[in-house]
Amino acid sequence: MDRVWGILAAFGSFGFCKAHGAAFAVPTYQSAWLKAHHPEAFLAGLWEHDPGMYPKRLLVGEARRMGIPVLPVDVDRSDEHYRVERLDDDPSRLGVRMALTGVHGVARAELRRIAAGRPYASLADLRERARPGRRTLERLAAVGALDGLLHRSGAAASRADLVHALRARADAARPPRAGGAGEVRGQLALDLGDLELRALPAERPEPSLAEKVRTELDLLSVDVSAHLLESWAPLLRALGVTPAERLLELRSRSEVLVAGVRVSTMTPPIRSGRRVVFVSLDDGTGAVDCAFFDDAQERSGRHLFGTRLLLVHGRTRRTGPRGISVSALQAWDLADPGTPAAVRAATGAPGPVRPGGGRGSTLQVRSAH
Repeated sequence: MDRVWGILAAFGSFGFCKAHGAAFAVPTYQSAWLKAHHPEAFLAGLWEHDPGMYPKRLLVGEARRMGIPVLPVDVDRSDEHYRVERLDDDPSRLGVRMALTGVHGVARAELRRIAAGRPYASLADLRERARPGRRTLERLAAVGALDGLLHRSGAAASRADLVHALRARADAARPPRAGGAGEVRGQLALDLGDLELRALPAERPEPSLAEKVRTELDLLSVDVSAHLLESWAPLLRALGVTPAERLLELRSRSEVLVAGVRVSTMTPPIRSGRRVVFVSLDDGTGAVDCAFFDDAQERSGRHLFGTRLLLVHGRTRRTGPRGISVSALQAWDLADPGTPAAVRAATGAPGPVRPGGGRGSTLQVRSAH
């Protein structure tokens, strides 16, 4: 009896009933089937109904790895829902169109009017029929949702020019007077094209890829144009950072540098009572799970919880043929200009880290057996 009770007591600390297990297993099987056979619909459904503990931007990386195009917000193509859409340049392929609801700071009533009025002949047409607020127009322009109107108008102006003009109008105390250099009224009755956009002065260059990504993260919380870490690629190569997709090439306890955007931070209760911080990073090629024990927490300081872009020095820990994590030694803020020098000082070598080590590398990837 004591032996049976001991088994039950041990199970009770981490166990649940069969019905609860089935409630997990059935949707897991259904989701796996859907992802295998209809991956575009699977991802659209996750975006639509909230992916749970993982941020939506992590699903963008998954879509890229699966070769599924993520289509940007467009006032003529997007509506209130994330939808599967055939590509214009290759109708045999499918992509996922981002929803208007993903744009922060836009009222639901505005989104519904924009979706109901599609398509639009001009910016004035959008303004007259959908009646979006001035800040809404500015936000839509900033994330590229008005790029289609801008390009069809034949304007020489860039997205930055349009955002600047709309911001200036939004900041103005009163609307521009009709007939001035502001909004063009009366276009709906005349087939004159988009006079307003064609008259926009071309004074600013098109936003860089890094600028577009930062704006998307601010207004959409997803980096549609490219992964945030792409703009850091030269520095990561110089430091010899190992991409997540190559970690499985390393042996257990190999010393390594990894980097990424913070996905989640957890501090679950541990039987010993010690606090262990688990940080998941996304680098565009996959996710890296890093565990920070006491010493690493002290070395990492404020970066442990408050830093978005992390560079982590640690040792790999194999958990199976396809499982690997990093036991962290220290973390730095990737965006800090002083980080490269600090990393080289901490790792004690002058050149980049390369998986497998080799002559000329900053940090030899050492394996302990």
